[in-house]
Amino acid sequence: MEIKRDQSQHEVRIYSDAGRILRPLLVVSNLLKIKRFKSERYSFLTLLEEGVVELIGPEEEEDCCTAWGVQYLFGKEGKRSVKYTHCELDMSFLLGLSCSLVPFANHDHARRVLYQSQKHSSQAIGFSTLNPNIRVDTLSHRLHYPQRPLFQTMTSDCLGKPTPLGQSKIHPKPEFYNGQNAIVAVNVHLGYNQEDSLVMNRASLQRGMFRSEHIRSYKSEIDNKDSSDKRRKPEDIINFGKLQSKIGRVDSLDDDGFPYVGANLQSGDIIIGRCAESGADNSVKLKHTERGYVQKVLLSSNDEGKNFAAVSLRQVGNW
Repeated sequence: MEIKRDQSQHEVRIYSDAGRILRPLLVVSNLLKIKRFKSERYSFLTLLEEGVVELIGPEEEEDCCTAWGVQYLFGKEGKRSVKYTHCELDMSFLLGLSCSLVPFANHDHARRVLYQSQKHSSQAIGFSTLNPNIRVDTLSHRLHYPQRPLFQTMTSDCLGKPTPLGQSKIHPKPEFYNGQNAIVAVNVHLGYNQEDSLVMNRASLQRGMFRSEHIRSYKSEIDNKDSSDKRRKPEDIINFGKLQSKIGRVDSLDDDGFPYVGANLQSGDIIIGRCAESGADNSVKLKHTERGYVQKVLLSSNDEGKNFAAVSLRQVGNW
C-alpha cells in the first residue's frame, strides 16, 4: 500500500493496486532504534515492524528527501547539513534491476546506461526459463552459447548466488548467463570512420558466435462441437482442416490442417488451416517476415470451451 499526501491539491491518495513497485529505505528519525537490538540478529521483517525500514512507492518519493548513504547524513563537523527524511540502504539500490546489471555503469554516460538497460539488456539473451521445451511462448529468443561475463556487479552476484546444500536440503542454484564476450578493436583510418559498421570474423560466426534461435508461436481457436451456438448456421461453423487456399501455400499441411513437425515454412505459407462448412477460407497465414522450421504442434481447449491449436516455429541465425 502507498499513501501520498498532496498538499497543493489538499488530497490524500491511497494506492492499493497489486504489483505496485515499492523499494526499501531507512527512516532517519528511527535510526537510533538500531542500538537497542544491535547485539542480536533481526530479520528484514523485524526492521519493517520497528519502523527502521520503510517501503516507499514512486508517488511517496516526491515528498522524501533521501540521502545516498549514512555518511551523507552528517556534515564535516558531525552536524547534519541537510534535513534528510530517508536514507538508501546501499547506493546500488538507486538503480533498477536492468541498470544494476551493467558493469562499470558509474564510469559511463547516463544515456548510454539507460539505452543499455532498456534496449541492449533485452537483446543480451541466454536461457530465460528452465523448461523451454514444454513452453509455448508467443515470442522468445534463446542464445546457443551464453558465456560467463568477465565482470559482475553486486546485483548480478546476488541473483546468481548458489545456495549450499546443508540442513535446508536446498540444492545449489545453477548459474545462468546471458550474452557473450567478444574482443572488439576500434580502427580509425585517416581520422575518418564509417558510422555503425562492423567487420566480423567469419570463423567465429561459423563456430557459433552470436548464434541464437527465434521462436514464435501462432495460435488459433475454434468453437467446440458440444459448446457451439445452436443458433449459428451449419455453414458458418469453422473447423481445422486442409483447404486449397488462395491466400497462401498449403504444401506443408496435413489433412488435419496442421504442418508436420520439422516442416520448413517460408513466407506466404499457411501455418494453420481453417475452413468453414460453406467453403470459406479462414486459414492463418505466416507473416511475410517470418520463416523457419515447425518445432511443436499443440492441441488443447481453454476454459471457455473452445478448442485451440498452437504451432511453434523456430528460426536459427546469427542476429
